[in-house]
Formats: sequence, structure tokens, C-alpha cells
Amino acid sequence: MDSMGPLQRPEGKTLEIKRDLSSPAKSARTRQLLPVAPRVRAHLQQLAKQQARFGVRLFLFGSVARTWPKAHIGADLDIGYEIDPARSDRAERVRSLQRDFEALPSVRPVDLVDMSQASADFVAQASQYIVELSDDSAATTTN
Repeated sequence: MDSMGPLQRPEGKTLEIKRDLSSPAKSARTRQLLPVAPRVRAHLQQLAKQQARFGVRLFLFGSVARTWPKAHIGADLDIGYEIDPARSDRAERVRSLQRDFEALPSVRPVDLVDMSQASADFVAQASQYIVELSDDSAATTTN
């Protein structure tokens, strides 16, 4: 048991809140890896190839990239993108990406990150595990 510390109740009594961190069922359930749905993987690959025609690079990073094409239950999809800053239609590309990912057939939340706006430390950390979504292997491979 892990004590979160006392909680002061209005009448002056103290209530001790404890969490059971040793529950194997709970920890196994949160660590369980399940395949990302094939239609989601195919949709991501299709979006990446479509956006690549406009000079946009899409890639997966974060915890799901480490375990791709499987993901922990409840894990979000961290999608990074890079757009040539010289493009005159950059704002439209970003809006297009936002619309595309809102229509993604997945219950997983999506974090869409413009890597040109991210700090160098963030980019270095994110770059440790990357899955290029335009690669044919992104829709089918296992790690």
C-alpha cells in the first residue's frame, strides 16, 4: 500500500487515503498490449501517403511507436508532422491534417504535434522511437 497522505475533512478529522499498488490484475490490465486495429493502421498509412504528396511528413512517436503495431490499452496516438516552412499553403495543410485526424476511425485520442514548433529537447526525445507512417511496413509490421 502506498499512502497518499492525510486528507483534512471539514470537521477536523483526518482521513488516510491508501492506494494498493501491488494489485497484479490492475497492473497487468494497464500494461496489456493489443494490436492497433488494421483499419486504423491502413488509414494512417493512407493519410501519410496522401499528405506526402503535399510535402508533409507524418510519423508516429511516443509510447505507441515503441510497441507498434501494438499499443497499451488507453494509449493515445502521438502523431508528429513536418511541413516545409516555405510552403505558401502551410496553414491549409495544418487544417487539412486536423480534419483528417478528427475523422480517424479510432477510439484512441490523437495528439497531433507540429515538430517545427516543438523544443529541441522534445524533438530529441520524440525522435528516439519513430514509425514512418508512409512506409508500407507501418500498416503491417510487428516489432
